Amino acid sequence: MGFQKFFSFLVLVFTFSHEALAAPCCGGGSAIPSLISGDDEAQVSSSISESTVIGEAPAGGGAALYRGDADHEESETLRFDGAYKLSDAIQIGAGIPIVRRARAFGDRGQDRAGVGDVALDVAYEVLPELSYSEWKPKGFLFFSLTLPTSPSTYDAEAPYQLDARGRGFFTIGVGAAFLKTIQNYDFSLIPEFHRSFPRSVVLQDGSDVRLSPGWGGSLNVGAGYSFPNTPFRVGLSLSPVYEGAIQITGDVNSTSASQLVWNTTLSFGYMISSEWSSSLSYADQTLMGPARNVALSRSFALFFQRRWPL
Repeated sequence: MGFQKFFSFLVLVFTFSHEALAAPCCGGGSAIPSLISGDDEAQVSSSISESTVIGEAPAGGGAALYRGDADHEESETLRFDGAYKLSDAIQIGAGIPIVRRARAFGDRGQDRAGVGDVALDVAYEVLPELSYSEWKPKGFLFFSLTLPTSPSTYDAEAPYQLDARGRGFFTIGVGAAFLKTIQNYDFSLIPEFHRSFPRSVVLQDGSDVRLSPGWGGSLNVGAGYSFPNTPFRVGLSLSPVYEGAIQITGDVNSTSASQLVWNTTLSFGYMISSEWSSSLSYADQTLMGPARNVALSRSFALFFQRRWPL
């Protein structure tokens, strides 16, 4: 690609970031980076989604509590991800989101928008496909860093905490991605674990406390089918996401409940060209369980990706 093209690639990624939207603060998103899995030198991805909260999973587990028609909460997300190969085996990436959140009771509502938590990552291809194998997958090991570039529920000042667009913690993560294609079928397995660092915060009631989050993790299991001699693909994935309890010490001592949610996603892909691809997906957090201490949502997303071949 050369320095000039790489510089243009960075400019493109960070120019897009000023116009972008991301997932809200609640549990439900996993820290899986956008990996270059093919013979490409760089890629830029963009997605736009709309998510509607339909209920809450109680902190103690059990049946979800669904909201009435008069209580409407939604978020609109525009996200840009970029990845660049430093060598045949090593790549770096970044994800920059912006999110708009809105909530209305009847004909009265509020909304807020801004940058979400920015993610940085580096990946190493530990299982390259040097020769054909019926069983061995392509494998990556990745490390991620999430920056608290947006307010969390502990920093929120807007009504209904609509300005909370992230978790509010520096977070490091490690994971692996295993990908395998067999004829027209493709399979993926992506486990990920992360740990957030403690921080001090002054709550709205003036209490000075220290927040100590626990471990979290996610697992994405997916499969897809590409229709022969067509640019179409259909895919299905299941991803449980867990966030450990947060210890609160100081003027107030308490422990928040851990969070658990299951994302079921159906996607339809279309290969525009050898360098451009797109997909439309539907995600539902109510189909699988158990879920605990999260707002449950259903969402649609439109995804585009541009790749630069080696």
